[in-house]
Amino acid sequence: MSSRTHFGVVDQAMKSMKTVEEYIKVGMETTLDVGMDFVEHDKDNEKQIDELRSVMKDYVRMERDLQQFMEAVECVKSTATKKNEPLDLEKELDNKLLELKQTNKDAELTQHEKYVDLIDKVNEMQQPEGSYAGPATSTQIDEDIAMTQPEVNTRCPYTGKDMINPVKNSYCGHHYDKEGISHYIKIKGRKAKCPVGGCGNDKPIELSDLIEDKDLKKFIDRKNRHNKKIKN
Repeated sequence: MSSRTHFGVVDQAMKSMKTVEEYIKVGMETTLDVGMDFVEHDKDNEKQIDELRSVMKDYVRMERDLQQFMEAVECVKSTATKKNEPLDLEKELDNKLLELKQTNKDAELTQHEKYVDLIDKVNEMQQPEGSYAGPATSTQIDEDIAMTQPEVNTRCPYTGKDMINPVKNSYCGHHYDKEGISHYIKIKGRKAKCPVGGCGNDKPIELSDLIEDKDLKKFIDRKNRHNKKIKN
């Protein structure tokens, strides 16, 4: 069997691994959603929260192992195409994997953005600083959201879409989506006035004027989970 045939099989396998990598990312997002739903209803159950942390850490570890394997495969493939003499590809792969894994540390798993996101969101919900969604009793969360959604505008006045990461203008108090308003400031420069119609604030918006609104962010996340439940 020619090396070209070998690598054709390898390329197909790599495509399958990319699909697995996407499944892992979906698993991380699902863990976040399940975690938020759980904490809303039983935020003091530390045993279950620890299990959620463990599940997320397992996903992070799987992602790291898969990415290192794919990196090792690409490295061996590159080496094999550059050399004329036959190589023990399996041995080369094992050696490269061993080299990559030597720098692995468990502490790195807890620094992954999805793990940090889970911890931050759990902490925020266990120690709320305020809420846009009315009373925060676990048995009333869905009802509170349904009642307060019409009262809270979650659309960015610039993009016209629901905000993902809301920020507040410290001068006029209006809210925008962080990514949307950052783009607006970039293209408008000193002409980037508050896009809310009728706003009396004439000061051009600067990034330093924007304040992250954690309470509104929590409300939006909660509303999105509520809407997802309704669709399901």
